[in-house]
Amino acid sequence: MLSTSEGTPASAYVTRRPLLAGANPYVTLYDGDTPTGYASLWQVDWSTHGAGAVLVVWTPAALRVASDDARLGAWIEERFVRHFDEATALPSWPVARVERADVELRVDPATGAHATGAGMSVAITGPLDARPFAMADFPLLGLSHGLSMQIIPCEHASITVDGVPVPGAPAVTRPGGRPVSSAITTVHEAWSV
Repeated sequence: MLSTSEGTPASAYVTRRPLLAGANPYVTLYDGDTPTGYASLWQVDWSTHGAGAVLVVWTPAALRVASDDARLGAWIEERFVRHFDEATALPSWPVARVERADVELRVDPATGAHATGAGMSVAITGPLDARPFAMADFPLLGLSHGLSMQIIPCEHASITVDGVPVPGAPAVTRPGGRPVSSAITTVHEAWSV
């Protein structure tokens, strides 16, 4: 009988189809233990809903989504962001206001990520480490997804909305010497379902 490299019988293998490829840097800012802002940046190189840049920003005052393709922005927020642990841990997640706007997003594994659009700006800088991540069974919306990426925890981040800086800073710890941060740059992110 044929088997996979892990020794699992080939008949047990789940066939998947590509869903999205790109990058998804994100950050939660904190004032003490209180979250003050969250941003999820998406450079979608390819997806079943098109390609483009998406900027999702939450503050206690509002949830805003900006994208050069409003349909893509709505799909990213509804299919992914609102279901991630970082978003579900926030005190609220209101109905998103999706704006069609030019979003400029630059993702650089050596320096971090920066996005601007619709009066919002997010910077994630100071890479601390780089490590691969893969999960063959990432549960999302009641479905098993395949997920792989390079994770780059970062030391610094800022969010500005309509010229006003969101207070707070990322939470950075080093358990056992391994840097962990609420500010992450990802590259080579791929989702399948």
